[in-house]
Amino acid sequence: MAKLLIILTAASALPLKDGSTMSTGFWAQEFVPAHHLFLEHGHQIDIATPNGKAAALDATCFAPEFHQHDAGRIFNLREQLDAIEGWHAPLSLERLALTGAKYDALFFPGGHGPMVDLIVSEACGNLVKRTVAGNGLIGAVCHGPAGLMPAQHAGEWLFAGYAMTCFSPEEERLAGLAEHLPELLGERLAALGGLLQFGAAGSEHVVIDRQLYTGQNPASVEKLAFVMARRLKKMGSLDKDACGTPCD
Repeated sequence: MAKLLIILTAASALPLKDGSTMSTGFWAQEFVPAHHLFLEHGHQIDIATPNGKAAALDATCFAPEFHQHDAGRIFNLREQLDAIEGWHAPLSLERLALTGAKYDALFFPGGHGPMVDLIVSEACGNLVKRTVAGNGLIGAVCHGPAGLMPAQHAGEWLFAGYAMTCFSPEEERLAGLAEHLPELLGERLAALGGLLQFGAAGSEHVVIDRQLYTGQNPASVEKLAFVMARRLKKMGSLDKDACGTPCD
């Protein structure tokens, strides 16, 4: 059994180019399925946010157009989200970073919220670096990769030269936001040295490079979480084999 930390945003408002703001937060369609798959594979999950604030949910994720106008799907998502207690009273990223907490994997769901708080979180960056140094996995979907950007060392980004993906500039344009956002995540990651790869807008697209697992959009989260969960299970089996019999 692996120990995972799901890192959620606590930002409920995103500044736009014109000085206005739009409501934001995390996207339930990228959090709930991942949480379910990790649990299904027997892994232990903690949830954290900056300063331990209640995670901010972007209520737009329940809009009918994101569920093929199927009220049953919306109800099911709400019900599953309500059953996850940890996001209402999360752990503090800062405290986890300070106390030296270690995890086998970190996972960053999207929504535009990470572009506000996780993108500048020093504690987030420290946890990412610690996890990578401990041979753990880093997973991020959609705008979740914003949480990887603070992982810097000696002026270099930890993931420079890694293949990766995120919500594409084309998808931002189709959502009507490309002209309003201060910056596009894909362009920012590329400027830091990320090797961005995109699939067709709205389609499942997962990129794996070494310990980094990224998904392009909500359609990618189930495959992303599944391959991570399977890899973590295999890593656990290898650890047991390595320590002999019996293995404490």
